[in-house]
Amino acid sequence: MTASRLDRLRMDPQGGGRVLALGPGLAIAALLAVIDVWAQPSTAVIGIVVVAPLLTALLGTTRDVVIVGSISVALVALSPLWRNTLGDSVYVYRIVVVALASVLAALTARSNARVGRDRERFSILAAVAEIADGTRTLADTVAGLNDLLVPVVADICIVDAMGQGELQRLAVRVAGEAGGTTAATMLAARPPGAIQELGDPDVPRLLSEVDDTVFKAIATDEQDLARLRALGVTAALVVPLRARGRRLGLMTLAVTRQSGRSYDAEDLEFARVLAGRAALALDNAGLYSELETIEAQLTAALSTLAEAVTVQHAEGALIYANEAAARMLGYASAQELLATPIEEIFQAFESTNEDGSPLRVEDLPGRQVLAGLEARPLVTRVVNRATGAETWRVTKASGVHDRDGNVKLVVNVIEDITEVKRTEMTQRLLARAGEMLTSSLDYEYTLQQVAQMAVPQLADWCGVSLPDGQGFLRSVAVAHVDPAKVAFARLIGERYPAPANADSGGGQVMRDGVPQVVNDITDEMLASVAQDEQHLELLRSVGMRAALTVPLVAAGKSLGTLTLLSAESARRFSPADVELAEELARRAGTAVANTRLYTERSHIARTLQTGLLPGRLPEMPGWSVATLYRPAGEQNWVGGDFYDAFAVDGGWMTVVGDVAGRGAEAAALTGLARYTLRTAARLLDDPLDAVRTLNAELRAREQMSLCSVAAVILREHDGRATAEVVCAGHPLPLLARDGDVQPVGGFSPMLGAYEIDDWARTTVELETGDVLVLYTDGVFDAVGADGRFGEERLAQTVAGVTDAQDAVARIDAALSAFEVGEQADDTAVLAVERVRVAAAAGTGRRDARRRGVQRRG
Repeated sequence: MTASRLDRLRMDPQGGGRVLALGPGLAIAALLAVIDVWAQPSTAVIGIVVVAPLLTALLGTTRDVVIVGSISVALVALSPLWRNTLGDSVYVYRIVVVALASVLAALTARSNARVGRDRERFSILAAVAEIADGTRTLADTVAGLNDLLVPVVADICIVDAMGQGELQRLAVRVAGEAGGTTAATMLAARPPGAIQELGDPDVPRLLSEVDDTVFKAIATDEQDLARLRALGVTAALVVPLRARGRRLGLMTLAVTRQSGRSYDAEDLEFARVLAGRAALALDNAGLYSELETIEAQLTAALSTLAEAVTVQHAEGALIYANEAAARMLGYASAQELLATPIEEIFQAFESTNEDGSPLRVEDLPGRQVLAGLEARPLVTRVVNRATGAETWRVTKASGVHDRDGNVKLVVNVIEDITEVKRTEMTQRLLARAGEMLTSSLDYEYTLQQVAQMAVPQLADWCGVSLPDGQGFLRSVAVAHVDPAKVAFARLIGERYPAPANADSGGGQVMRDGVPQVVNDITDEMLASVAQDEQHLELLRSVGMRAALTVPLVAAGKSLGTLTLLSAESARRFSPADVELAEELARRAGTAVANTRLYTERSHIARTLQTGLLPGRLPEMPGWSVATLYRPAGEQNWVGGDFYDAFAVDGGWMTVVGDVAGRGAEAAALTGLARYTLRTAARLLDDPLDAVRTLNAELRAREQMSLCSVAAVILREHDGRATAEVVCAGHPLPLLARDGDVQPVGGFSPMLGAYEIDDWARTTVELETGDVLVLYTDGVFDAVGADGRFGEERLAQTVAGVTDAQDAVARIDAALSAFEVGEQADDTAVLAVERVRVAAAAGTGRRDARRRGVQRRG
């Protein structure tokens, strides 16, 4: 039954609207009689009064038709009073026609009434079915039934429900009175007493005569009994409420004298069917109420979870969300969240996958489940477009399926893992920064790498500035995801460097050593730091939203600043961001300080080592010399190995030595050894006695100072060349001749260890093309994949050399190919070749310059 139809029935349950049909019917009959009186005798109108009962039958009740028909017949019968037709055949005919028509109209009205009543009853049953859809609470369902039945079906509706094994009053509705009136309240005051006395409660009953027995069975107390008597109940229907094989209670429908209605057997049958529908509605309402209780309990439980929980239906829209979900997504309540389309929720955030790629709606686990795919946990980085707040989330989804396996619901659980990801990102970022800061000695390059690491994980921009010594902070590193913007930022930095004595910004941070955070950059702030109008326009074009500047600190001293800027992402910097930026800047500052210190020390070391080695060996007529020096690593440029060649009485002296130790002590000892040998060899009659002099000097030192030396005197006499060799604790020189390699000399103790008067000497005659190779033990000690380089590999390397330069080049290449990892020890090599003596001294010198090679590492 439609709402408008029910409303009409509620307003006119007695069919009073049909009184309108009785009036017109009577008026038509009277009008025709008047016309007939006025028009006679020429015209007979009274015969068509038959239309009055026929028209009344269309809209009126049977009673209305009987009244109008009777009056119509009476008018025709009285027509001889103004027409002289008594006894005419036409007169009798008119009476018969009007009488028959009136009977037919009455039958038609009765049939129409039955059809209308059946239609209304079916409409009522349909309306009850709508109430029984299971979506209403029990209270709403009972109220809906009462509104439907009173006063359309009954003047009083009483619903008694089974509870704890007995009938208990559930609700009462009285026509003309709201459910909360005194009458209804009294009737629902307490459980009914003896309603079972009316008979079997499972059998529908028609009480066509209601007396005190019935009143007492229905009433709950004396006040109820008095009220029922006052209402004047004339008939009642008592029908059981049964659903799904269970008796739920009783429904009592009653009519009063005021309405003038009554009940019959058809009404009882309708009430039985109606009670079945009503029972189903109440049963569904009870089930829904139970489900509602479970949902309330579930909602209460889910509301205590820290994780956000949402539920989607098969079309993808949200149908449930707990308060944690509302807070996580930036809504005041779960209801506000549910009222927002999911696309709008998604667009409120800038969402990316863990690898930084954009996140699509169809990639969400919930959408994956709805698409019938396996949904893996999804980690996303989310930035609120309105506030710039960054969070990390992991989303899991699972489907709720029906009996056919179709997805009906999707449950999403969203966990905030921002702290975990920040910790993870911090450790990873700092680890990578540490690797970069120690991977290169070019601190500007490493600072640029660090700046690029910070973008876009920490900020949209990252820059590092250092003092330039002229009162400004100059940018040495700047990073942004867009290379064009990097070039733009460098242009601004070069054109408008920040003053180091500024009262704010980088200058203040560097002086005070305190981080500076500004999360809402205003145009006034930009104007305060701009150096002119053009500078201000350039700063505005960057679109800065927030800034974080921290000092680069090393050993308690500020070396520069690291600045993070937020622009297009609109993110804000949190205390955790400040801590991470400080640690990153601290490590960068330490790297800068260490690099500067290393650069300074390396410069000192190179300068010192240059002083310990001869700058250029002299030209030695008849001899060609080549040298090699390989320091053990870049940090050990000052080593203990040395070589030298200089003129002595009667020839040339070549020396290769190795002092014990490294660093400054080794450098001092190297200088002592080299210059003692050079000076003593030039002054003594026998240059090789310089070895004895050096031994004495070393033994005279307070701390033990050891040194090994291979000294060779090269002489020419009557076209013959000789080499006199002394090896004091040093590897024996190698003589390469015609592809053969032989050691030369005899072994003697190391200098500085013992008091020795004489040193073993070995003299060997050299032929043109012979190559004598002097070297330190760093050659032997070079470490490769299969052990030490050793003497055998050295001999194989030297065998077949063509000249001194070739010997040095072969040794250098062999060591480079053999060594694995850092070089173990310093290495010094000096190769001297006997060359043909030119006819003229000038030619000999030119030949010596052409063939002579000096190589220093």
